[in-house]
Amino acid sequence: MTIPQASAQIFMSPEEAKKLGTQEHPKILKEFGGVYDDPNIGAYVAGIAGRIAGQSGQPASSFTFTVLNSPIVNAFALPGGYVYITRGTLALANNEAEAAGVLGHEIGHVIAQHSEKRYDRSLITQGAVGIGSVLGSIFLGSGAGDLVGQLGSVGGGLYLAGFSRENELEADTIGVKLLARVGYAPEAQAAFLQSMSNYGDLAGKMAGRNGGGGGVSDLFATHPGGPQRVKEAMAAAKEYPNSPVYRRDEYLDRIDGMIYGDDPKEGVVRGNTFTHPGLRVGFSMPDGWPITNASDAVVASNSAGRIQFDIEGDKKKVQASRNAQDYLTRIWVPKLPLKNVETIKVNGMPAATATARIQLKSGNADVRFVAVGFPTDDIMRFVVIAPPGGLGKIDQLALRSINTLKHLSAAEAAAVKPVRLKVVKVGSGDTVESYAKVAPLGSYATEQLRLLNALKDSEQPKPGERFKTVE
Repeated sequence: MTIPQASAQIFMSPEEAKKLGTQEHPKILKEFGGVYDDPNIGAYVAGIAGRIAGQSGQPASSFTFTVLNSPIVNAFALPGGYVYITRGTLALANNEAEAAGVLGHEIGHVIAQHSEKRYDRSLITQGAVGIGSVLGSIFLGSGAGDLVGQLGSVGGGLYLAGFSRENELEADTIGVKLLARVGYAPEAQAAFLQSMSNYGDLAGKMAGRNGGGGGVSDLFATHPGGPQRVKEAMAAAKEYPNSPVYRRDEYLDRIDGMIYGDDPKEGVVRGNTFTHPGLRVGFSMPDGWPITNASDAVVASNSAGRIQFDIEGDKKKVQASRNAQDYLTRIWVPKLPLKNVETIKVNGMPAATATARIQLKSGNADVRFVAVGFPTDDIMRFVVIAPPGGLGKIDQLALRSINTLKHLSAAEAAAVKPVRLKVVKVGSGDTVESYAKVAPLGSYATEQLRLLNALKDSEQPKPGERFKTVE
């Protein structure tokens, strides 16, 4: 059976698709931490993807494969053959066949031109649309968050929109065929989707959602079907290698030493503390307020509200301001009816604050703005957001956290090191719990290690087996 080719309904030519992908590629790199700076990992992944793409009927040279320096678990494709996989996805996979399954799925989206179809359909129905609404992702959250007027978007400007179940099944079917032709075990794709589902559940639990209510805990709302979807694709594909390969040992050798979690270049979260050695900045958020380190903001939230941190990126605006209050009122949010405007100190640094009621997509909210003149001649910005009438409940707690803002010394900045994956051989008496005690993972360390190694709740690694931990 041949690999399905794109239908004739596409208005976008291959040249236009390549142009669009080339145009948006730098934006993807910016959004997801850039290219992961390990040429060996990049070449390894490109080799896997190239072998799969080589079975597609399209030249492998028509694809561009990129490993993104992001801890999130995500993979997606742009028009023009641009395929992306994050190092977080590579960390979660337990063998080469699982990683190949993710890549095969995204190559399937490229072959079926799903992104181009979404883009063309959006142009017809809406007149115009940004690339963020046509990206296909195998694993996504609930989007970029509310657009807060002049504040910008929390978590970056891109929204990776999901495909229909039919699109996903088609991509899975193509991917399964390609995997089988290369010799990989197609069921590894279903195994990885199960790991992703477990990842979403744990991420929701760690964020205080206990499995409910949006975000990463219901990722499959945009990619329906999960492991069962891949099983259906395997049945539809009717192709299976005689001696399917997994290549677990080779895969673990390759990812051993890879950065796990945040890269210090993008700032790191340790418990309730955020530090960014490059910016020489650090602060703590309240206990029970999980921190998300996005590309353009750091956000801590719980059911009572949200605290967001970012930096004024326009040096001209910083230079044009006379002081923190002038910046806040005249440059940052000049059009909002501000109340309670006052000059304050944040950990000894000159600052200003004000409150306002603003309109979000989800409704009205009460907001406190804080602008801080930092010793690096930057302006650090905090926004505290609560439901109407709710700011008073979290205001003092948020201000105490904002007052932990500090300028890191050179020694403190140099001491911030990344956590890395470490593949070990399980010894007699070693357990998930014993590894978790020494792993720098904070809360839920045991659950995270079980997830990384695809172990069930009560399951333990066997002596002599290889095990992924972090150090």
